[in-house]
Amino acid sequence: MTSRTESPSPSRAGPYYIAGLAVASVVLGAVAWRYGRHPDLAPLLLLSAMGILSFNLREPTVTSRIGFSFLSIILLASAAILGPFGAWCVGVVSQAIERDPKVMWFQRVFNIAMTGIIGLVGAGVYLAVGGAPDLEQVSGFSGLALQVGVPLIVADVIQCLTNAVLLSGAITLFQGVPFWVFVRRVLVSSGVAYVGYGVIGFLFVVLWFPVDLGAFSALLIMAPLLAARWAFIQYGEEVRSHERTVDTLVTALGTKEPPAVPRSRRAARLSEWIAEELGLGPHQIETVRYAATLHEIGHLGVPTRLLRRAPEAVSVAERRVIDRHCVMGARMIEGIDFLEDARSGIRHQHERFDGDGRPDGLAGQDIPLAARVVAVASAVENLLDAPGDVPWDADTTDIARALQSDPGRFDPAVVTAVLAVLEKHGRPHGASTGVSR
Repeated sequence: MTSRTESPSPSRAGPYYIAGLAVASVVLGAVAWRYGRHPDLAPLLLLSAMGILSFNLREPTVTSRIGFSFLSIILLASAAILGPFGAWCVGVVSQAIERDPKVMWFQRVFNIAMTGIIGLVGAGVYLAVGGAPDLEQVSGFSGLALQVGVPLIVADVIQCLTNAVLLSGAITLFQGVPFWVFVRRVLVSSGVAYVGYGVIGFLFVVLWFPVDLGAFSALLIMAPLLAARWAFIQYGEEVRSHERTVDTLVTALGTKEPPAVPRSRRAARLSEWIAEELGLGPHQIETVRYAATLHEIGHLGVPTRLLRRAPEAVSVAERRVIDRHCVMGARMIEGIDFLEDARSGIRHQHERFDGDGRPDGLAGQDIPLAARVVAVASAVENLLDAPGDVPWDADTTDIARALQSDPGRFDPAVVTAVLAVLEKHGRPHGASTGVSR
């Protein structure tokens, strides 16, 4: 798993983090060469070639900010077959061939350093917990299990944790995502995959030495590797299909109310930041983002003349029609399975924390969390978008004063979170035109 940061804007500590990681990787590689065993050239070249192949066959858009390849399997096998220095070399070489012009230089440096460290750490853990340094001496089922299988599983777990920690450190410094939130997101996204990595890596090692197939085992192992890649591609395509569905709905809204599109995008980004600040899990963050993106989809059922009318020119009866958009929006996406959890966030976005809201008069924690987040995010978006309200260059004090001017409207915890993320990230990008509702 490698970094795919979006429009990086590193904090002051970001470059130092990457530089430190690069230096640590080089130093650890040098120590492994000086004090560890030197791998044979033929298996080193073969496993490096497989590492490069896995990088080129990677699925880069499986989920937000991260992508998958089967490089971790190659690194795990290298830990047992080549030792620490060999595994470090495989990790470094596999990432060093990056040619994508969209990947910035410091991302390349980070990926090379991180993958080298992951390979070396896995090999070190394998040896530390009793893994056989000479696989040719391993014999019998118990020998395979205790001297190869168990150490590889432990190394697999530590590689997974190392990947999550190093990657989360970069994302935290470059994008401001809370560290433990992203650690959890990586583990949830890749934890099950790493179990498969361990099994396939063990099979690779067994075929190479105890079964004595040598380099031919690389051909045999390609079948499950390509099957794993196919599974990742299918999952990634499902995620992209969900995104296309949401984009289609937003586009439909934009044909009727063009200013709603940038508003929805900014509200979604702000809601995602809030959810991360609150420490929500990956599924909850996704639910919040979908709800925020589609929080105005019910405007498709509101007469266009009302949407274009200035707020002060809207009558009480017309305001009631406009305010029903949240209920209509929830009905519009009914039956779309992956949006089912987001429906409550759309329906209840106008509830009040004190229970005096609509449509159902829910109060406090009874209001779905997605709805509480969307309510605050859309309110901030409205404040920043409406002429004469809160200017885009206003500090968070002005926004806090505006949000707190109506006691009982919002969840205080969500208000605190949004003020924190605005200080951390600034305003969501983009500017909109027209009157926001």
